[in-house]
Amino acid sequence: MIIIGAGMAGLLAANMLRRYKPLVVEKAAAIPNNHSAVLRFRSSIVGDTLGIPFKKINMIKTAVPWRNPVADALMYSYKNTGTRRSDRSIISGLTAEIRYIAPSDLIAQMAKDVTITYNIEFKFDARVNKPIISTIPMPFLMKALGYDPGPDINFTWAAGETLRATIKDCDAYVSLLVSDPDYKFSRLSITGNELFVETHNAKAGAIVLSQAADLLGIPMSEFFDVKIKSQKFSKINPIDDNARKRFMHWATVTHNIYSLGRYATWRPSLLLDDLVNDLRLIERWAQQGHKYEVAKVS
Repeated sequence: MIIIGAGMAGLLAANMLRRYKPLVVEKAAAIPNNHSAVLRFRSSIVGDTLGIPFKKINMIKTAVPWRNPVADALMYSYKNTGTRRSDRSIISGLTAEIRYIAPSDLIAQMAKDVTITYNIEFKFDARVNKPIISTIPMPFLMKALGYDPGPDINFTWAAGETLRATIKDCDAYVSLLVSDPDYKFSRLSITGNELFVETHNAKAGAIVLSQAADLLGIPMSEFFDVKIKSQKFSKINPIDDNARKRFMHWATVTHNIYSLGRYATWRPSLLLDDLVNDLRLIERWAQQGHKYEVAKVS
C-alpha cells in the first residue's frame, strides 16, 4: 500500500494500516507539519486509535456581537473564505463544550516507526498494482491524473495565517469568534498557555496581537514567543457533491486511488476525528474490491 502525503491524514493512515507495511511518499524534505492551529479534537477517537492519551478539557466558546445574527454570520463567512455564505452560522451566547487536546509532539509520535520517503513527487502509473491512499488536494489530483472537472466543479479557497503566542501565567481553554471587520482576524483560541489567532493578513501581525490582547483583556507585555505560520488552504468552499463523488469513484476505479482527508475529498467540515471511520471504509473497500462504494462517500 502506498500513502501519498506525510501530513496528519497520511500519518494517521500509516499508523492505522501499519500491518500492510505502507510506504508514505512525501514531496517535502521533512514532515510538513502544516497543521498550524491547535491540536484540539471533538472526541478521543484519534488518540484512542493511536494509543496516545489526549487531555479531556471543558472549553468555553462565544462570539463577539457585531450587528445582528444574520450580518454577523455573513461577515464571519466572508472573513474566513472570501465569500458570504449562509451555511456558516455564528453562535450566540456562551457555550461549554468537551474537547480533547493532543500532546504537543503528536505529529512526531505519529511519524515514529513510519516508513517515509522524502523529496519524491509521486508519478501515477497504471502499472502500480497496489492500493494508493492520496491526501493530495482534489484539484491538484485531478490535474495530475488529467481529469477534466467540467463546469460542475469550481474550486475556491482562502489562504490564511495563524498567529501563535505563549501567554504568561495562563491555563485556560476558550474560543472566541469575531465577525467585526475592524478586527483583522476571525477567531482566537487559548489552549492552556498558548494563543492561536486565525487571520488572513500576516503583515498585520503586531496589530493582530494587539487587537487580540485587547479583546481578551490581557496586557501585551504578557505575550511572548510570537510566531506566524501560513497555510495555503486555510478555508475551502463546498463544490457540487455529486461531481465530487464522481471523481473519487473514477480515481478509485481507474487508478486504484482512494482519497483521504478534508482537501482530498473536498469536504470543508471534515475533521481528523472523521478520518478514523473513513480509513476503516477504505480498508474494507481495498480488501473486497468494492470500488463502486466510493461513490457513496458523503
